[in-house]
Amino acid sequence: MIIWFIIFFIILSVSLALAYFSMKDYQEIPKLEKEYSIFLIRRPEFFTLQTLETISDLCKGKILSFERLFKGSSKALVIFGPKKILSGRFSEILELLELEDYTNPPGEAVAWEVERRDLEFGNNNIFNSIPYLEEDEQFFWQLTVNGNQGQIRAVFISQNSERKKTLVSQLENLGEDYLQKVPRPLTGLQILENYRQRIFMPSQAFKVNPEEALKIIGLPRK
Repeated sequence: MIIWFIIFFIILSVSLALAYFSMKDYQEIPKLEKEYSIFLIRRPEFFTLQTLETISDLCKGKILSFERLFKGSSKALVIFGPKKILSGRFSEILELLELEDYTNPPGEAVAWEVERRDLEFGNNNIFNSIPYLEEDEQFFWQLTVNGNQGQIRAVFISQNSERKKTLVSQLENLGEDYLQKVPRPLTGLQILENYRQRIFMPSQAFKVNPEEALKIIGLPRK
């Protein structure tokens, strides 16, 4: 009888351990083709704290992604989220333009993840210190959120290997007062694929409120 109890206890312990590690690496992946889409925000000046809070409330339980795109001297703000919600009144307010996926440009990509330091966010625009980019160089910055949890990924693309090495070291320090590169054992290709799919991984997320989210995407509240 005691032997059977011990065997049962061992099986239960193994099952609980497997369940824990399964949940630890759990990923939430939005249905890109059906429910979600990518939109260019053509009027970013109207993307205010109130607008963000309203969108977040309407999208509870849904993944949202706010992305800053830089190509040479050009820049853009993009939002990824549920089509039904964003293509309604927000389409008119923000002048949203639905886009094709932009995450597969020519050139070798370097990708990394960013996490929050245990410090208060400053009010400076983190992109004020972005280095000069050539016209064929691109930098993508993504804040993916679900509720009050967020995670950041960054991608840099350049044909020039020497410039790439120098610029990546600078871009990795954006917002260094309250952000830092994540030293995780994921490859650049894995991170890039997670960026493309807008995968949300709760085990790698940090707490973020709407005001902090604006600062992370370079729109500090005035």
